Amino acid sequence: LINDACDILGIPWVYSAILAFEGQLSTFNYNGGPNYRDLLPTPPPPGDVPSCAEGGVLGVLPGTMGCLQATEALKIILGKDKGLLNGRVLVFDALAMKFSEIGVTKLPDREQPSELIDYQGFCAGPKAIASKPAVVNAPSNGRTMDEALVDDSSTTIDYHTITPDECLGKLSSGWSPWVLDVRLQTENDIVALPFTDVVVPHRTVRPHHIPKDGEVLVYCKAGVRGKKACAQLVELGVDPKRLYNLDGGIMRWQKEVDPSMPRY
Repeated sequence: LINDACDILGIPWVYSAILAFEGQLSTFNYNGGPNYRDLLPTPPPPGDVPSCAEGGVLGVLPGTMGCLQATEALKIILGKDKGLLNGRVLVFDALAMKFSEIGVTKLPDREQPSELIDYQGFCAGPKAIASKPAVVNAPSNGRTMDEALVDDSSTTIDYHTITPDECLGKLSSGWSPWVLDVRLQTENDIVALPFTDVVVPHRTVRPHHIPKDGEVLVYCKAGVRGKKACAQLVELGVDPKRLYNLDGGIMRWQKEVDPSMPRY
């Protein structure tokens, strides 16, 4: 979206991206030079790129890359184009504390955008449903931005949704499901349901992570990753009637059942 808007308007874009311990920086759309579509002509498949909650980001990295972006922007404003990252991507490895570069050239067959398109559908891939746009809510109730609700699961998947109060009632009555935490291990280390059986990040959960029989309680931080994990298990052949997603995740459990639990 940003790349195409800059391309249409004929203005440069000082680009940066960060994940874990690595940052990237480049200047796109400068004087007819290469742009982001030359670096990545097609978006990666949905789910291939981890979110910040999954991959993490070194706390100082946004500041480091932001300062480099500001430097590049000032050079453009001052007309000092010598040494601009035009046709180059600067890669910063914070663990090794070193910089490297990769080259970017303009693709000869790349089409010039004339208007903005449906980027949510474009990035979602061929399974995107254009007739029903996804609903995105601002973060609330302890959710981080990566867990802002994007409900792209099929409405025909019939797994159960259970509230913390309902779950506590069933547990008190002898319910003994297999309990699957689909967050990262680092999140589980902060706070977890004490009866958790296994921790598997939602993007990597597979049928062999749960027993072949019996009911399964799935939970995450705010309920969204739990939905995705349940949908994925159903697509891989698990009976949806066995699956229970904890609505609101462990943050709602903390709020309604056990306020002594830490929040994050």
